[in-house]
Formats: sequence, structure tokens, C-alpha cells
Amino acid sequence: MKRTLLTLLLTACGAVAGTPGGPADRAPAIIAEAFGKLSAALTKALASEGPAGALPVCATTAPASAAGTGKAHGVTLRRATDKPRNPNNAVTDEERKALSAFAASLAKKEAPEPQLIINPDGSVSCLAPIIIPGALCLQCHGNEATDIAPETPAVIRKLYLHDKATGYRSGDLRGLWRVTFPAPPPPPASTPKPNP
Repeated sequence: MKRTLLTLLLTACGAVAGTPGGPADRAPAIIAEAFGKLSAALTKALASEGPAGALPVCATTAPASAAGTGKAHGVTLRRATDKPRNPNNAVTDEERKALSAFAASLAKKEAPEPQLIINPDGSVSCLAPIIIPGALCLQCHGNEATDIAPETPAVIRKLYLHDKATGYRSGDLRGLWRVTFPAPPPPPASTPKPNP
């Protein structure tokens, strides 16, 4: 289910208008790589240390992994949400508009359409929704009474003083991925041809 949902969303991102080989074509693979690394690290930590022991993975490994994946592809990669656990992941006003559009699509039972944004500096960002896939994420982001183990909330509060990231259900919109591609270099200046 998790892989199917991710595939549908990334396919949609690839379908956003853009030039062949451009941001809309490249972003899905970059997001899939980052998501795969994060999922693998969380799954391993959950299996060996349980949810409370896995929380530091999101606190330290996830940002470093996203930065490393972005650097490898020459882009900036981040996750953003309107209910952050880490305050560095709070949405900007522009990202909040994208989240509203994603939420509106989900409310109509439609797949959210990822968005391409041209930034003021000429860089281009692809914003793709993050949907809670199920049990893996709910162990730390679900309902405290039904999904989260009793020892986990104390660890969450220790790592994140102002956590807002619980209460989700499977299929809920958690946030977005933002992949920012640098502005293309300016075309070379043309030299005037001499008159014959």
C-alpha cells in the first residue's frame, strides 16, 4: 500500500508540465530515493529499538539524509508541514497554499496534483504531497490513545518541545516534499558580428 501510494503521487509529479529532463521529470526519482532511505532507516530502528528508540532517527538522520540526497542530485530537498514536529520544517506561506490545494483534492477523493513553482531567483521547486501511509508512521504520528505506545509521547516531548505532529490517521495529508532545482545559468552573451 505504501509503495503504491508513493508511486501514484510521484507519477503525478512527473506529469506536471515541464521540459523533458527538467524538474518535473527529475523530482519523482529524487523524492523516491529520499523516502526510501528514510523508510529503511525508520524500519530498522523500529525493529531494533521500538518507536521511542526510533524517534532520534527522524530528529537527526532524516535531515542529514535529505541534505545528502539533495547534494548528490544538485538540488535542495526538504519536508515541510503545517503541523511540524521540528520547527525547521514549518511551511512557508507559499507551501501552505500548496498544502491547501493538496487537502482540497484529497477531500474530493482525488489524487493531489504536485506543483511546480518558479522562485524569485529563477530556481524551480516541485512540491509533492506526503500522505500518511499507515502503521509505520502512526506509531509516532497517530492518536496517542490508540496508535502510539505509552512510553513514546515523553520521548517526543523531550526531543521536540513544541510538537504538533500527532493525531493523524492513515491517508491523511502530513505535509509536502519540496525539491528545488537551481536556476539555469544565463545564456552566453552573444558577440556582435563585424560588418562586412
